[in-house]
Amino acid sequence: MRAEEGMTLIELLIAMVVMSIGIAALVAGFSSGILSINRARLTSTAGSLADRQMELYRQAPFTSLPTTGLQAATTPTGPDGHTYWMQVDGAWTCAVGTYSAGPPASCSGTPASRPIKLMTITVRDGSSTAKLLFSQSATFDSSTG
Repeated sequence: MRAEEGMTLIELLIAMVVMSIGIAALVAGFSSGILSINRARLTSTAGSLADRQMELYRQAPFTSLPTTGLQAATTPTGPDGHTYWMQVDGAWTCAVGTYSAGPPASCSGTPASRPIKLMTITVRDGSSTAKLLFSQSATFDSSTG
């Protein structure tokens, strides 16, 4: 009897199929990673833009903060060269109780509190109907400046 040497054609085809499945899994993993990194980049930059705007409000006098609903949207360009859609919503609210516009503006509830300004910054991916990337809110009290 002769000893068999080498691989048959069937064995070779099976080895190639197994190897191609492994390579396809690696490619899918890399493309999934690239998508995740891109999403994280957009969200991180959107958060940075919202934080920069909120810091401008924190440095401004209380009386200069917008309080009459949605402000005109802006389309800042981030350091990554991507254009974002950002809108600020300013509203009166109360830490405790219900806001009453007055005059004078007041809050009802126990314990009594004074009206505060609630600023909400929304950042989306390029347009008002695009995916929400980041939203940030902060309250401002007249006693703190």
